[in-house]
Amino acid sequence: MRIALHAAALSLLAAMTLPASAQSYTPQAALQKLFAVEGNSPYPSPYAGTLNFSALTSKYDSGHGHGYRNEVKVTDKQRLSAAQTHEHFAARVTPTLPAGAKTIVAQYHVEGLDTILKVYVQDTADKQGLDGKAGNGVFDILVRILGTDGKEVTTALGTVHSGEGFDLDIVFNAGEALVTARTASGGELKTPLTRIKGDDRQIYFKFGDYLQALDPDTGKHTIEPAKWDQYYRQNHIDSSQISFSHTIFERNGAQP
Repeated sequence: MRIALHAAALSLLAAMTLPASAQSYTPQAALQKLFAVEGNSPYPSPYAGTLNFSALTSKYDSGHGHGYRNEVKVTDKQRLSAAQTHEHFAARVTPTLPAGAKTIVAQYHVEGLDTILKVYVQDTADKQGLDGKAGNGVFDILVRILGTDGKEVTTALGTVHSGEGFDLDIVFNAGEALVTARTASGGELKTPLTRIKGDDRQIYFKFGDYLQALDPDTGKHTIEPAKWDQYYRQNHIDSSQISFSHTIFERNGAQP
């Protein structure tokens, strides 16, 4: 029975997952109905499926973050539990970042401060990346998903340079997640189909530019914007832009 259910889940995920370039895009009005903006509006005029985010231009401080952000997030009234959530996100993501930068471009949050899925674009030292070197202008795409054992599993999904786009596809289906990235140099790579740690709280999806910063003196996370500014200056991170084109966000199943 478990094998049959797992096969059915994979079939559903495959049916929901299509390359971003093969689809049209979600209208602005539909996105604005579901998502609230943190920071500057990412919608250009006219809108044709592209959203542009810049954490360093917006300088939005949520009060408990680890760097400035410019994101959109599913509104309170539209949130569901993990078991009720059936969502698909796809876009061509183009990061324009200085060497040494690290940002989260998409994530699933549990209500509160917990996260269960994060997609990083980073040019920082990390042995789990395909490049893994700091400050050389090669940005790793890393996905971290919280498994049923409460531990984060990291999957490397390719590398890009600043100004180079990659196709990102995220499916969250009743507590199971699958993330796919397609890069020019590495082709298509996927995470394992991962069952998320059980939780009764509501979850919500966010995407944009969440530019990571550390305390420059201790190398640890800090919620102090003055420390972020110092970190960015010391690491020559003086600009940031993350563009999402051919942007798709869709939901299936019962809605709030």
